[in-house]
Amino acid sequence: MSVVAKSAQSEIKYSGRKASRVGSEQRRRAILEAALRIVVREGVRGIRHRNVAKEADVPLAATTYYFKDIQELIGDTFMLYAEKAQSVVNIFARKMYEPLENADGKKLAELTTGPRLVKIIAEQLTSYVMDKAVRDREMLIADQAFRYEAVLNASLRGLAMSHEAALEQKLIEFLNLVHSSHPKEDAQILISTIRRAEYDALLKAPEEIQPEVILRTLTRQVSLILKIDVAEETAA
Repeated sequence: MSVVAKSAQSEIKYSGRKASRVGSEQRRRAILEAALRIVVREGVRGIRHRNVAKEADVPLAATTYYFKDIQELIGDTFMLYAEKAQSVVNIFARKMYEPLENADGKKLAELTTGPRLVKIIAEQLTSYVMDKAVRDREMLIADQAFRYEAVLNASLRGLAMSHEAALEQKLIEFLNLVHSSHPKEDAQILISTIRRAEYDALLKAPEEIQPEVILRTLTRQVSLILKIDVAEETAA
């Protein structure tokens, strides 16, 4: 039996003025990319029409044309971030399913019930954290900035909750497949562990991050969730 990852994707909806021409859309996109760079450097509160126009190298009138106010500009910058982050989540989900895609019969049963399953999940989750903390570090900084801003900014809360649900849904689908007894709650536990690992990684220089520590933590968490003892395999 072939196992195929579901590809449900959160719908990305921008609020600002829609561009009518290709060149106009490119300018609008450049403004949002510039705003996202500012978020990485200064946090969300650094987004101001004048700052963004300077960063994007466009007239000030261009930012106010596409975005009627700062909240709309912040919201669409968040949507740009969410669009990029969704691609990362989709790649991660495909990698999670890869070991199971061509397995059938006895091999599939072994992969979805034994210690090997814990190893697969923990390794993929560790890779996901390391990719974000090292290769996509700026995106991870933006993630932290937007999550904090959503606590203070009511207009971002709904967007933030929808964004958070993307990774959770992918994990729920996978945990259902591998017979988790409480897939939603288990997905939330894993996400909490991932968020802690990501935050700790941002407090260190990339070369100081210890993937083996992250792997051990996630292996322990996954083994507890799935009730699979990996002590003997780890010791070996």
